[in-house]
Amino acid sequence: MSTGSLTPDSTCSKGVLSDESGSVVVKPCTAREVAFYEATQAHPEFARWVPTFLGTLTPDDSAVAAIGAAVETAPVNPHNRHSSLVLENVACGFSKPCVLDAKLGAQLWDEFAPQEKRDRLDAVSDATTSGSLGFRVAGMKVWKGDKDGYKVYDKLYGRVFTADNVIDAFKEYFASGLEPEQVRIVVGRLLAKVGEIREMLEGQESRMYSASLLFVFEGDGKAFQQALEDEKNRKPEPDDDDDEDEDGEDDEDEEVKKVEALKLIDFAHADWTPGQGPDENALQGVRSVEKLLAQLA
Repeated sequence: MSTGSLTPDSTCSKGVLSDESGSVVVKPCTAREVAFYEATQAHPEFARWVPTFLGTLTPDDSAVAAIGAAVETAPVNPHNRHSSLVLENVACGFSKPCVLDAKLGAQLWDEFAPQEKRDRLDAVSDATTSGSLGFRVAGMKVWKGDKDGYKVYDKLYGRVFTADNVIDAFKEYFASGLEPEQVRIVVGRLLAKVGEIREMLEGQESRMYSASLLFVFEGDGKAFQQALEDEKNRKPEPDDDDDEDEDGEDDEDEEVKKVEALKLIDFAHADWTPGQGPDENALQGVRSVEKLLAQLA
């Protein structure tokens, strides 16, 4: 497939581009990641919790060339990311999205990783909450209000926390431009979503190494309240048997304002594994995050 002009996306990692509308992101990927997304369509319970997969771009497409230009100073990628995924931008629909990436798993490498990489990732896991809790905070971006703007926390930020104090990272994440009651609402809603993801994964047979939970919530208080009001006033989805009126097309063009969102992302090292049971490596991290949010709630 093809897209229009692309630019670096400020809410995503380096090398990820967004279209003019901001509703779509394009990220370098491996053939394995494409295969996982394609196979996910046969797992609707899982597909609900991943960004909508819109297709791929080939190496000949100008958008892929744009990605190459955006990361030309980076080291050569060993995973042969010669094509790109086109995905829903989870941060679209927010005025001031606050984003947190929680990387899942105590084991961060898959069976194809060389020993040197296994040793390096094991050392990271042992020294961080990846080893003790099955997840670590891999970066955050928090809106602190009009005066201070965004505060960005890189991937090293989460490595300093222990199992005893990592809740402080989540407290910092929710210390945005919201009022206390709004924070209470969004924490409760994200907690419920984490619980649903945990229940879903307990019924799936897959393996995801270095996948993440991507949290997003509206960090601007006025926009948050407006999104809540819009949500209450939104018309219910029409039944398939109902006749759609002409105004329906206009409604579809309007951007839906969001209060919060939660998705599973990053499947470069993921496979469907029938007969092998649930992914307890990833589930350990999901359960730990659920307990922390329950404490905050």
